[in-house]
Amino acid sequence: MEDRSIAVAHGNYLERGGAESLADEIARTFDAPLYYGFGDDENVSEDVDARSLFGGSPLSVVKRSIFLRDLYYAWNAQRVPELTEYDVVILTKNELSWYVPEDEQVVVHYTHSTPRVPYDLFQQRANSLPSRLYAFVARTMFLPNTKFPDRFVANSELVARRIRRYWGVPEEKIEVVYPPVNVGRYADRDMADYYLTYSRLIPEKRLDAVVRAFDGLDAKLVVGGAGEERDRLERIAPGNVQFVGYMPEEEKIRRLGEAKAVVFNAMNEDFGMVPVEAFASGTPVLGVNEGYTKYQVLDGENGLLHEPDAASIRDTITRFEREGVAWDAHEIRSFAEQFGAERFRKRMRKIVEEAVEEAEITPHEKTDTQKTPPASNRGVSKR
Repeated sequence: MEDRSIAVAHGNYLERGGAESLADEIARTFDAPLYYGFGDDENVSEDVDARSLFGGSPLSVVKRSIFLRDLYYAWNAQRVPELTEYDVVILTKNELSWYVPEDEQVVVHYTHSTPRVPYDLFQQRANSLPSRLYAFVARTMFLPNTKFPDRFVANSELVARRIRRYWGVPEEKIEVVYPPVNVGRYADRDMADYYLTYSRLIPEKRLDAVVRAFDGLDAKLVVGGAGEERDRLERIAPGNVQFVGYMPEEEKIRRLGEAKAVVFNAMNEDFGMVPVEAFASGTPVLGVNEGYTKYQVLDGENGLLHEPDAASIRDTITRFEREGVAWDAHEIRSFAEQFGAERFRKRMRKIVEEAVEEAEITPHEKTDTQKTPPASNRGVSKR
């Protein structure tokens, strides 16, 4: 692998979230440059060689529309001359998977999920003519891209199932590697008297139900994060809910160690970094009983499960106040070690190495037998 040049190709860096942290970590793992579409270098870690593909485009106005961004990628990401220089391209989101690789170029696609609205959230989100039309077009146009990668890496067993079901990728081409969490960086427990929830403040995270659940409870909730939903959430929040906005990493780590528990209610989450970060802090999670969250939270042991509505969340908080959970902070932290960064690096290196080996072409070599003319031609005189 030492003689193979590797590049990482990400989608948008318009904000910083779990997918962006993972792309940074893959770039570090392979000491590779990271190419991205729309976004800002400020959202990339300083130790990563980030290179913008579309930042200077005169069509950058499309950044404000998901639909227009998708159309832009569908056309412009097919041909990316910068990526043709590399032996291996590791895709870390779906947007740049429109790229058409060269003949012997190896492509590994780390997949956080198949597109959500066209597939697993179609029944919940495609509730208008434009959204249904978008989902239909996306399914039709995107499917050919799934033939390009030599290997898929799913961030959870649930996403591996989506890749098999929706894209028809054979099981032998899919590996599961959990996103990396630097377990050792999280603080020891120093518990304060509040619950914590944090994420991008968008409808899919269903924080309105979490906020409403604290109405009438003798408990305090701290909400971290920024996004389009903040104004609405603040309007419906009772007095025992505090909004602190975007939390820098230091504040997030501190609050994770202080919180009595983390409340997590994201819709059909494909993996969920928030629960793992809580576990790495030794903090229980009150998580929604759906998506991959229901597999991360072991009910009664490292947390409690609830349904997505406010009443169920309120009942779960009351149960937690009364019963707690069986595991102590040390046991919860030990559970998080399976998501450690070093394990992630080893698995990714092995998968890329295997993909390169499997992609190598062995030329056909004639044997002595094959060099001998067929029996039917032997001894035939030429006239």
